[in-house]
Amino acid sequence: MMSGWRRSGVVAVGLCLAVAVWVSRSSAPTPPTSWAADVPAQPVASPEAKAPAPSKRQTPEEADEALARLMAKRKPVRAATARGQTSPDAPAFTVVPREDRIRNFPCTKCHDNTFVDRRVRELEEEHTNLTFEHGGGRFWCYDACHKGTDIDHLVSIRGRRIAYDESYKVCGQCHFQRLDWFFGGHGKRQGAWEDQRKIPVTADELKVEDRDQIGRWGGERVILNCTECHDPHSPSIKPFEPSPAPGVRSGLSRRPPPRGTTPKIWEQLGAERGKR
Repeated sequence: MMSGWRRSGVVAVGLCLAVAVWVSRSSAPTPPTSWAADVPAQPVASPEAKAPAPSKRQTPEEADEALARLMAKRKPVRAATARGQTSPDAPAFTVVPREDRIRNFPCTKCHDNTFVDRRVRELEEEHTNLTFEHGGGRFWCYDACHKGTDIDHLVSIRGRRIAYDESYKVCGQCHFQRLDWFFGGHGKRQGAWEDQRKIPVTADELKVEDRDQIGRWGGERVILNCTECHDPHSPSIKPFEPSPAPGVRSGLSRRPPPRGTTPKIWEQLGAERGKR
C-alpha cells in the first residue's frame, strides 16, 4: 500500500497541474466566434451611426450633362473618323422632315396611349404589310424603338422621347460607326429647292431659272433621314433588277459581248512590266 505522504504528494502535484492549465487558458486571448465559422466578423453599428442618404434621382437634363462630361474625358476610339472627329465636330445641318409625309401619322388616330399590346405576334389587323427583320430577330417593336405610352414619338435606349423627324438619333444608338453620315460621306443631301418634289428628274425638265438653284448647293446642309433610304423594319438594301440597256441608234449595230474574261487593270500593268 502507498504510504500517506506519497498519496498526499500525488494529490498536490495533480492540483498544481490543474491550476497551471486553468491559468494558461484564462490568460490566452479568446478568439472571436467568426474564426471558428471562418467568416469575417461584421462590424457592429453604433447607435449614433446614420444610414447613408439615398442617392438623388437625376432628371433627364442632369443625366445628359453628366454623360456629356464623361464622354468629354473619354478618348474616342471607334466612334471617330480617321482624323479623330466625332459627331459634334460635324458641320451644322438640318434634316428633311418626315412626319407630314407619313401616311398614318399621328399614330394616335388609331392607337391609344393608355393601352398597347406588347406581345410578339403576327399582325393580322393592321400593319400586315410590314416585314420585321431589323436586328435579325433580336428585338420587337416595343423593345427598342417604340413606346406604348407615347406612340406618337420614338424612344431612345435611355427612355428619352425622340420625334419621328429626328429618327436618325434612334438609328445612331446602334449604328454609331456611320459617322460619315454626319460629314456627308453617307446618305443623300437635299438640294437648294425648298420643295423636294420640284427637283427636276431629267435634264429635259430643267428650266433656265433652275440654274441658280444648282449653284446654291454649297449653302445650308439639308440632309435626308436614315429612313428615307432604309426601311426601319427591314433596313438592309435589297437587290433590284438593273435597268435595261439603252437602245441602239439607227444605222448602228450592237457589238457582241467579248469572249473570255477581260484582264483587270492591275493584271494588264503587271503584264506590261514583265515585258520590260
